[in-house]
Amino acid sequence: MSYINTFLLIKDMVSGKKPHAKELLAGVDKEKVLKSIRKTKAGLPKPLQVTGEPVEEANYARLPRSVKAKLMQIYERLPQFPEEQLPLLLELKEKYPGVPLIHNYLGLVYAYTGQIEKHFQTISETAENFPGYLFGKIALAEYYLNRNEHQKVPAIFDNKFELYQHFPPNTPVFHISEARSFYCVTGIYYARANKLPRALLCYFLLETIDPDHAATQRLADEIILKEIDKLMQKIKPKKTRR
Repeated sequence: MSYINTFLLIKDMVSGKKPHAKELLAGVDKEKVLKSIRKTKAGLPKPLQVTGEPVEEANYARLPRSVKAKLMQIYERLPQFPEEQLPLLLELKEKYPGVPLIHNYLGLVYAYTGQIEKHFQTISETAENFPGYLFGKIALAEYYLNRNEHQKVPAIFDNKFELYQHFPPNTPVFHISEARSFYCVTGIYYARANKLPRALLCYFLLETIDPDHAATQRLADEIILKEIDKLMQKIKPKKTRR
């Protein structure tokens, strides 16, 4: 079943321009998607409440203010000056080994500097050593998605595809960055696994909480790319027997 306006998608493809993913997804019948999900064994997830107010991880919360300020400065400088942040982060890791955020930033440094083996080693160790740290799992899922190995994503999240399943029961509210990052990667997984209703549900959530964020656009593009791939498979000439 297709939820995207196939005519408009083909029109964009024929014109040679990149399909406008957000416009195409704006035309999706949400109730049709929800109806399809209601029929599944898992059904619809519980409503999610998010906030932009700071929600600190426990070990990070215990850090001195000066260290928190230093980490904030490192994060802001990471994209442009990753090499300069490496010795600072290694020093902080040595002093505060139990803070998963520091390990996560180290993984980013190695990614930015193209040190792929160290990047993978760091994010794998972070996910293993800090099983309750969601961003560690997200980083590892991102790694496999970037390698077109989406089939490895479910195991990373222990087959738990709702944000609240990774927190203590009755957690009342989640930080917007947690929801945004989690549902972006799980949405991409769903799209690549050809589970379009679930991918669309993730997109609807992102579009509601942060419509202009790059993660929302990224998931929109992934969903449309999957639809294009399905269309191309349909029109691909079949081999004839000789």
